[in-house]
Amino acid sequence: MFGFLKKLLPPANEEFFTLFEEAAHNCTETAKLFHRISEEGISDAALEEARLLKQKSNAIAKSSIRKLNSTFITPIDREDIQHLANLLNKITKRIVRACVHLHLYQVDSTTSNIKLQVTNLKEAVDELLPIIRLIRNTSQVEEATMLNNRMKEIESKGDEIMNLTMAKLFSQALLPLDAMKYREIHKDIESALNCCYDVSDAVLSVVLKHS
Repeated sequence: MFGFLKKLLPPANEEFFTLFEEAAHNCTETAKLFHRISEEGISDAALEEARLLKQKSNAIAKSSIRKLNSTFITPIDREDIQHLANLLNKITKRIVRACVHLHLYQVDSTTSNIKLQVTNLKEAVDELLPIIRLIRNTSQVEEATMLNNRMKEIESKGDEIMNLTMAKLFSQALLPLDAMKYREIHKDIESALNCCYDVSDAVLSVVLKHS
């Protein structure tokens, strides 16, 4: 009887998982671009590439919300789907904003502090796809916990880099406006890194909830 009723109900739509993975992959491509910019400098071509990646991220997030609004049965809680879609979109948008600020503020993107922080961010973004894939199998509590701890270590390292950078930045003989420009870019990077940890935390919460 229950098997018959189950057949009558629409299946939980797993397209959300695919959209999450597409968003995580887009974050990875954006972080790769930013890392390349930190090595080679900003260019019009790089800015255009960043703009297109942001557009793609927005499109994926909108697709997730549209699918959520039209789906009766979801594989995980609706609020978790919306939260993860928004977080993944924020990561790409924060990285792109940092790229744009490098251009607008005419900041030398090859400074050692920026390169160090960008490398740490890329390391965090590289962890996103393995973390997101755990939602397809919520029994992997141990794996989710391990990856969450790993992301926390990267995020903590980012905090250390940020603190050291700010101390060094304001101890240098920079004009106040120049110091503010550098600070804004470093805050963009730090914000993207924090969102990476938030994604990891949200996935762990989902896994624990459904395991």
